[in-house]
Amino acid sequence: MLNNQFSYFPGLSSDCFSQQPTLTLTSSGEKGIVIQDIPVVSPSRLLVSDYYNNTLRLVCSVNGGVMSKVNVPGRPWGICLMGDGKAAVALYNMKKIQFINVDGDTLSLDRTIDVKGNPRSISAYDSSRLVVVYDSPGRIEMMTIDGRVVDEVDNQKAGKDIFSNPYFIATTNSGDIFVSDYSTQMIIQMDRSFRITQTFSSPMLTSPYGIVSVSTDQLLVADQEGNSIVDLNPTSGTVTPLLGQADGIQKPQALSWCQASKKLYVSRANDQTTLSVFKVRNEHG
Repeated sequence: MLNNQFSYFPGLSSDCFSQQPTLTLTSSGEKGIVIQDIPVVSPSRLLVSDYYNNTLRLVCSVNGGVMSKVNVPGRPWGICLMGDGKAAVALYNMKKIQFINVDGDTLSLDRTIDVKGNPRSISAYDSSRLVVVYDSPGRIEMMTIDGRVVDEVDNQKAGKDIFSNPYFIATTNSGDIFVSDYSTQMIIQMDRSFRITQTFSSPMLTSPYGIVSVSTDQLLVADQEGNSIVDLNPTSGTVTPLLGQADGIQKPQALSWCQASKKLYVSRANDQTTLSVFKVRNEHG
């Protein structure tokens, strides 16, 4: 299955995690890679967007080996898994969404749709709708999988300047949408009706990047300049330190979570060939 389900882990702290061996992504015959997103396909596979080489890679989560690779017609940024062997990727410099087939250990190109703006991140809201994040200017769209926009929000509609450099997006099982904005240093929450319901800021959110939903009341956020991963509870509004430099966190960028193996994957802005891996200890679920 491509669907990534999450469970609540009460009282998470750095002591809940054990650091696993760093995962080095192989890049045979290439100068290097620039990792922008790393969703989990299965306990043994990650789907990696490589911005530098215009590729998507299906990567073994054990040894980092490339199981399959496909070139895309633009710079890939965010990826979302859609179920039924499908994925969608935002092509940042092409103003397109590229659909991908994930057939076992093989990737292949499917169709593309044109969008109005530079898409940075993308999420599958449900089986028929996508949520897409744009920058320059900041905007969030809800669209059907054939590209028809059904709702959108920007600073003008919101009535305040909260979107500057929105980067990553997460959705919860309850239908809430969370967007991290690097420049305004906020996490923005929207409901099913695409209304902004809350914004979250904290001294521990100096440069929020990657964000993953663990449950309705738990999100993990990468604070890039703070060299940390924090736990955000949207109900209470509390932001709690989780992992930091002492745990090997350096310039965290994208986050991904595997429920089956209870592993957290973290990409690094300052080291684009490796992923940090953390596993929840058995006593925490």
